[in-house]
Amino acid sequence: MKKLFLVISFFAASLSVSAFAAGGPAIELEKAQNNLRDQDSLQRGAVLFSNYCMACHSVKYMRYNRIARDIGWTDEEVIAQMTFGQNKSVDEVHTRMLDGVAMDVLGSSPPDLSLMARLKGPDYIYTFLRAYHQDEQGNWDNTVLKGTSMPNVLEGMQRHAAPDEYAQAARDITNFLEYVGEPAKLERYDLGWKVIAFLLLLLLLTYLLKREYWRDIKH
Repeated sequence: MKKLFLVISFFAASLSVSAFAAGGPAIELEKAQNNLRDQDSLQRGAVLFSNYCMACHSVKYMRYNRIARDIGWTDEEVIAQMTFGQNKSVDEVHTRMLDGVAMDVLGSSPPDLSLMARLKGPDYIYTFLRAYHQDEQGNWDNTVLKGTSMPNVLEGMQRHAAPDEYAQAARDITNFLEYVGEPAKLERYDLGWKVIAFLLLLLLLTYLLKREYWRDIKH
């Protein structure tokens, strides 16, 4: 029994150390409340991402024509809205920042955000965008990721827009990044319901077949 207690204590201590190493106590995240079926939100998010995020970040696993097809734009509209006519619809969505500039200005290379929503979750992205604040010296920091080199790209909205408008902008960007992380997510959900319906129908037919086979057999 004593050995068992020591083993359990060892694993509990290991888990505690791992949690501390992973970043200490968890931060309470705000709910993004995304809606991938809201194409207006996705379109606003695409424009906001282009205007505020693509100076540093890319979503290189997406092409402009795929975005257009999924969120209700034509190829011409997505190029006009996201690249101001500077790209082709078949191009991948890369950052506008030149190579080497990020290290000189920010001290690190901004990550590609193609899979960020799948890695961190939409609630994390939404909370991160809204977690910027100024300290007593007027310097910006982020309560979700302290010391982040990413500037507060939504500072103008945070200062001058209505709170609901600012929150909606963060939600639209989050919604767009969740879509980018898995463009076929809605198709998967819709297919899932069809599979479940098929299995339920198959279950009913199997039950009726079983009753037919066994109706003349006494138990």
